[in-house]
Amino acid sequence: MNASKVLEAVNGAGGSLELCGDRIRYVLPDSAKWLVKQITRHKEDLIDILRKEAPVSTMPPGVRLMKWAPKEPPIAIVRMGVVTDVHKFIAATLLQVKARLQGKDFLAGSWSLRDLIDRLEQVGVEVAIERDDFEKNSHE
Repeated sequence: MNASKVLEAVNGAGGSLELCGDRIRYVLPDSAKWLVKQITRHKEDLIDILRKEAPVSTMPPGVRLMKWAPKEPPIAIVRMGVVTDVHKFIAATLLQVKARLQGKDFLAGSWSLRDLIDRLEQVGVEVAIERDDFEKNSHE
């Protein structure tokens, strides 16, 4: 059984695999506990598959994705702390970017557009703003 077949068997049994850094978190029904040995045996290949399947967050209007390479947690963020759920952090930060671009600064927290872009870059996501007023917003 290869890694793809293991993943297929887990999903077919009603279970799930989730990547948590360099570890795999699994949920399996009792009838599929035999798959634990297969998950362990194919751990590295399963990690590669799960990384490739990681969801790409939707870009807000006016934002173009330049690079998507989320880093492995934990990530120390300047002026923030440590990010342990990279994809949730990216999604939340993109919502703040969207709010900032729509002029809803209160929803962007205390972050300027430049700060928000920097935060995304720190976790491995590069975006470009496709708006004329980027310069104005980036110095706030």
